[in-house]
Amino acid sequence: ISIVPSCTYAIRNLIPGYVDEYNLEVKHFLEIVLENISSLKLRFPRDVKVTYHDPCQLARYLGLVEEPRQILRSIKGIELVETDWTNREWTTCCGGGAGFEAVFPELSHILAVNRVKELVETGAEIIVTHCPGCIMQLKSGLRELKSGVEVLDLAQVVAMAMGV
Repeated sequence: ISIVPSCTYAIRNLIPGYVDEYNLEVKHFLEIVLENISSLKLRFPRDVKVTYHDPCQLARYLGLVEEPRQILRSIKGIELVETDWTNREWTTCCGGGAGFEAVFPELSHILAVNRVKELVETGAEIIVTHCPGCIMQLKSGLRELKSGVEVLDLAQVVAMAMGV
């Protein structure tokens, strides 16, 4: 079970091409949660509007776009609001993919601020994503906007909804 999209992609899709007799079953955290969601009674601590930022690797390379939305919709107290069209496979990059922020920090920051503006326009109180790089970038963009919107990892949201 992997939680980082780029690691999941590498372990699931890239490494098998280089390792003889590779027979590991690799699943992303979202897939495991979704498989078990019906047995969970999930309730977020407060009623809240959230929007979901699709990490590039998760959406484009792993094809996991409906899974996070199904999880969010199954949590009582959460209303999912979406951007007009910059989501799923058409998600706008946050500027943090593949170390981009280390090589091109100024451009990376501009991308983060632009993405956060799109997400904040949904009226969400929380931006949910599922990638450590995206979390850092989105928080950086929000600091520039001086917005009170919060950024949480989907694993944090699930934990909070479980009362953990």
